[in-house]
Amino acid sequence: MPRQRGEVRCRAARVRQDPKETAQERADRDPRCGLGLAVDPLRQYTADNVVPSRVWHGDVLAADCQLSQGSSVVDEASRRSTRWFHVRLPRGSTPPTAWLPAVRTKDRPALPGCTRPTTVR
Repeated sequence: MPRQRGEVRCRAARVRQDPKETAQERADRDPRCGLGLAVDPLRQYTADNVVPSRVWHGDVLAADCQLSQGSSVVDEASRRSTRWFHVRLPRGSTPPTAWLPAVRTKDRPALPGCTRPTTVR
């Protein structure tokens, strides 16, 4: 199925999310393989700065905007990025939005710039 404008595909593992289930309800998903999404893209990308919801390879997230000068993130292949996507999480998630580091997706949708967020902590 073709992607809609503003959608971002995550790459973290090889499991496609069933939209009727949350990641925590899936027994076949190892939490160590999921990708955490940040609460605050201006803070260091560490375990204390991620929302409870996780995403896996193939999950499609709707992105509202992008922030080009967030905290720097380096992936396992030494790719570095300071760009972040503000994404909506599945219905019922708390919080309802989070930040995806661009280094975790190959997609570069044409999105407006985000207003620089106020640091949460």
